[in-house]
Amino acid sequence: MSAILKGIDRICFFAAGTAAVFLGALFILGITEIILRSAFSISLSFSAEYSGYLLVLVLFLGSGWTLSTAGHIRVSLLSEHVPAKTARLLDGVSTAIALTVSVILTVALMGYAYGTWVRGTVSYYSSETPLAYPQALLAVGLIVLTLALVARLTRLLTGISIDVQNGDQT
Repeated sequence: MSAILKGIDRICFFAAGTAAVFLGALFILGITEIILRSAFSISLSFSAEYSGYLLVLVLFLGSGWTLSTAGHIRVSLLSEHVPAKTARLLDGVSTAIALTVSVILTVALMGYAYGTWVRGTVSYYSSETPLAYPQALLAVGLIVLTLALVARLTRLLTGISIDVQNGDQT
């Protein structure tokens, strides 16, 4: 069980690294667009389109790692005022609900990306990017989030520490 959880943690870390690379690309694309517009009065025709893709990819691909390192915003008003066992139960129920939603969204987005690929749908921008590619990458991000939620729920149900930021699994 521990090996599977560590594998999921590695997948989340790799996806976050990929998100970091995409964030760097988003930064470079933005700076390049600013310099070209201000210095030469020209614009990259694909800048707005690919900036949007990169932004969403950064968010989706980084979400699993963010969850596994307790980086998501949490409202702990209730859990701070109940016994630890009850707080863990609430966390488990919340995680199970989030997992259910994540699975539904993952399946839906995978189906949507497949449908887009079958139809050959392209973006309305001049680049005519096949939309199946960015949609498939978004689906990968949701798969990673779903795996992170599975790992979190498993840790909650088995009593394994959910503090994986430092590699702790006690």
